[in-house]
Amino acid sequence: MSFISSIRARYLSWSQSTPLPIFADAQSVFQAWHIFDESAGGWTRLQATHHDRNVTQASSRAPTSPSSSALTLNLVTWNVDAFGKHPEARMDGILSQLRSLEQVPDVVFFQEVSREALTFLLDNAWIRDGWISSEANHDNWEGVQFATLTLMSRVRFSSLKDHDTSSDPSVFSPGAVWRVKYPSRFKRDALCCDIFHYNTRVRLINLHLDSLPIKPNRRPRQMEIAASIIRHADVGRGLIAGDFNPVSDEDARLVAENGLLDVWEALHPGEDGFTWGLDGTGSPFPPGRLDKVTMLGLKPTRIDIIHPGMVSRNARTREGSTSQEDEQKGTLVTEERIPWSDHSGLFSSFGLVNARN
Repeated sequence: MSFISSIRARYLSWSQSTPLPIFADAQSVFQAWHIFDESAGGWTRLQATHHDRNVTQASSRAPTSPSSSALTLNLVTWNVDAFGKHPEARMDGILSQLRSLEQVPDVVFFQEVSREALTFLLDNAWIRDGWISSEANHDNWEGVQFATLTLMSRVRFSSLKDHDTSSDPSVFSPGAVWRVKYPSRFKRDALCCDIFHYNTRVRLINLHLDSLPIKPNRRPRQMEIAASIIRHADVGRGLIAGDFNPVSDEDARLVAENGLLDVWEALHPGEDGFTWGLDGTGSPFPPGRLDKVTMLGLKPTRIDIIHPGMVSRNARTREGSTSQEDEQKGTLVTEERIPWSDHSGLFSSFGLVNARN
């Protein structure tokens, strides 16, 4: 690593009050959280919580024994398929599923978000009213067909400036958000963020590892970098979730080799937990558990698979024909059923362990 790169990395860590490892082959690029401001007519920047400010303003007011529910968060991670037909309709189906869950998620990780899907999300009333977004435009989609996006519930997350956390111990504060540009054949990155419960830092990483059994395998290094980022979060408390794309025996060992807990294996030992390929369209690859939630220093209490529903659309044998023409000329009109995604989503609940109040 060059001297200038090392200095830059240390400066970023200091200026953002965000402890970070230093890599020779990866670069951190900080960005902002955004909320939708009706009066401004668009998504606006949200002031994040810096660790030092969080300690001085919040730690003295923290409750001595917050309830377990106050220290529990629900996460959904879902690869939403950038290449399927009707991205807006499929995304609408996924959001409808999230709204109907018995427990509404507090954090949502999306992978493989296309430009069309991102536009739909940023224009969606439910997202605008209830969520903080890592994105406000297509800036991070330059040069790529898709990227990751993280959402945080405005019910559970609020900046210290705008919310008196002493009145509600269940509210967390958003910290810094940034992307780590690690070695990737497909220009993928790790979308990282810190959240705080008073002076307790939890680091969350939305991950989409490289695809396909291409040599040399970049996934081990990508996973090593992500795990190191978690370990540098103060005492090392956080999670990595998303599409891990394990397509080799080497990939199957990456979670354990990096000292992380595989939540599915911990809570559903011996169960397949497949999240991809269940419809038989994945040939030559068999069904697999491509999507995972992994943790360090957190206590998982639940993980479930959310299987995708279907979007129904009319399909005609003659492109561009109208319904009247179909009837007159006998063109066959069939119902085309398209899954929301080729991946299933994961719902996971977790709690803080030995949180410092």
